[in-house]
Amino acid sequence: MKTLIDHGAVPGATTVQTATIQAAIDTCAAGGGGTVLVPAGTYITGTLQLRDRVTLHLENGAVLKGSDHLADYPEILGSFTDAVGQKRNRCLIYAVGATGVAITGQGVIDGNGGAFGYEQDGRPFLLRMIDCRDVQVTGITLRNSPGWVSHYLGCENVHIHGISIHSHTNGNNDGIDIDSCRRFRVSACDLDCGDDAICIKSTRATPSENIVVTGCVIRSIWGALKLGTESAGDFRNIIISDCVIRDTCGGGLKIISMDGCRLENVQVNNIIMDNVSGPIFVRLGARLRRYHDDQPERPVGIIRNVSLRNITGTVWEEGYLLYGKLKRKAGIIITGLPGHPIENLRLEGIRFTFPGGGSAADAAHHAVPEQPAEYPEFPSFHPIPAWGFYLRHVKGLTLRDVDISLKDGAADARPPMFTEDVTGLQLDGVTIAGSAVTPSQIVNRSANA
Repeated sequence: MKTLIDHGAVPGATTVQTATIQAAIDTCAAGGGGTVLVPAGTYITGTLQLRDRVTLHLENGAVLKGSDHLADYPEILGSFTDAVGQKRNRCLIYAVGATGVAITGQGVIDGNGGAFGYEQDGRPFLLRMIDCRDVQVTGITLRNSPGWVSHYLGCENVHIHGISIHSHTNGNNDGIDIDSCRRFRVSACDLDCGDDAICIKSTRATPSENIVVTGCVIRSIWGALKLGTESAGDFRNIIISDCVIRDTCGGGLKIISMDGCRLENVQVNNIIMDNVSGPIFVRLGARLRRYHDDQPERPVGIIRNVSLRNITGTVWEEGYLLYGKLKRKAGIIITGLPGHPIENLRLEGIRFTFPGGGSAADAAHHAVPEQPAEYPEFPSFHPIPAWGFYLRHVKGLTLRDVDISLKDGAADARPPMFTEDVTGLQLDGVTIAGSAVTPSQIVNRSANA
């Protein structure tokens, strides 16, 4: 085992030490792999590349801090344009086509994200793994990324365990982005992010599949658990379970197909949401974006065989300006498209308390725009004509053991539930504030009304 100091790195130095740190990694790889130890102290660096069978281990008190000069982050392979139109291909630490790489320990990787402007072209990610196998990231703290905190693209057999993320210094501070990956596990992580905390996506035409997320504690400025929006490849065989989400705007759980993906065989179980806006959002849309020039065009996708079980929480209501208009964020929204319904969706053991406050004008707002190609954020559908469930273009929907209520003393002029173009709706043990739901509490509107 060699330390950075053995290779000439100086803790606390104000100069960029990229070459020295990279030499330690390269020497370790040339010897067949092993561990590069980062001792206590702060080391400023630009882009570093991990190699086959190399573990980067950060001791308690060790900090790898990103340079504040974009020139220290060269462009790497695998560039793409993300869903908000920004080019992505720079990062602080990365690996391409590597096997057996790991980042471990109790130290910190700090992206120095405040040094980069939000509109700055090419602001880097913190971690990026491309087409890697057998990857482990355990124990460390990731903070202050200029862009996404960590992005795993086309990887297989990845385990992220026991890490902490705190990143609010720039826009689009996604925590863990799982992109067109297979056999991927996230467990026991503590995430506090400026954007989607855990996001499963597919910017390639290849699927994201066989993924497990469990035992995480999450807070986010905008979105906690998300599938999509980038969805050029399919999503399948995904389980998310046993997570706590707290103090989160922008959605607790979002399940989205916008770019033609077939999203199926997804289970979300045992989730507590404490003070969360827009708790559940399921959206089938038709943006149909391609993220690489060689991607095939796809028709409208599919969302089917999704089950959401044992999800409870309190809904946070706050005014939010979207495109200059005040929006209301409460409500469970499930909406497909005309001729493209969401299929075979099951919600069971659902308990939510909503803040109320909807007006008679909100209740009369039945013509909610379809917006097939608009970026899918649920506030853009508001005002919705129900305070609990807004259900549209769904085929085969089961609500079992569900109770929704308004917080103490709250009133709302809207009904608890509104349905449009919903077939095969089964209600079993659905209650409003503990009393069985009545027909007058459900507004049904035909698809062509």
